Amino acid sequence: MAQIDPPTDLASAVIVVAHPDDEVLWFSSILERVGRALLCFEECDDYPHLGPGRRAVLSAYPLPHVTSLRLPEPCSVHLVDWSRPELDPAGLRLNARVVSAERVTRYQEMFHTLRTALAAQLRGASAVFTHNPWGEYGHPDHVQVARVIESLKNELGFRVFCSGYIAHRTMPLAGAVLAQLGNWFELPTQPTLMESLQALYREHGCWTWPTDHERFERETFLEVGGGLAAPGSGFRLNCVTP
Repeated sequence: MAQIDPPTDLASAVIVVAHPDDEVLWFSSILERVGRALLCFEECDDYPHLGPGRRAVLSAYPLPHVTSLRLPEPCSVHLVDWSRPELDPAGLRLNARVVSAERVTRYQEMFHTLRTALAAQLRGASAVFTHNPWGEYGHPDHVQVARVIESLKNELGFRVFCSGYIAHRTMPLAGAVLAQLGNWFELPTQPTLMESLQALYREHGCWTWPTDHERFERETFLEVGGGLAAPGSGFRLNCVTP
């Protein structure tokens, strides 16, 4: 595992994130440089105001290459027991104390819905930038999107890079999967872009992250399957507090 130069063909690369505002939080350094950015989810049963707000944001979005698949969220964010996280073929196992069978089925079925939709959208992409295998701060939807992208990697022939953000509760899971990741690079974040997009999301009531969150000067990307990770490889992860 080694530090590498960023891909030179970002114009044919795609960002794929679960929720609107994820592209701002985890990918500001490349958001203006990639060919496309895809936001997967729109409506949310648990928070009905998010759907209309997200549609309003997208209609006013200043970057024309950012689009949405407009799928309904599985609404899984509170359904994992982080004292014992478990990976699952669909993403993370929903193992909180109270989880309905309907929510589990919805989450599992969304893996296949996403895979079908993204297989059509990502043909011809040189690289895909997406969530990491621990879901940054531990969102099961993020982990699911990462698993879908990884499942399409060999079929469609693109490289995969995941974000380098982490939270304290996701560190044990990250430690278990970091060895599956490969080379890495850093880029400077774009504070002005982040601030303007955060303001747009807040204007329409659908910014889902603390407004006083820490902004980092640089962010790391790790290549999925690009080599074997090793201790002391020199990369750094940005630790966030949800």
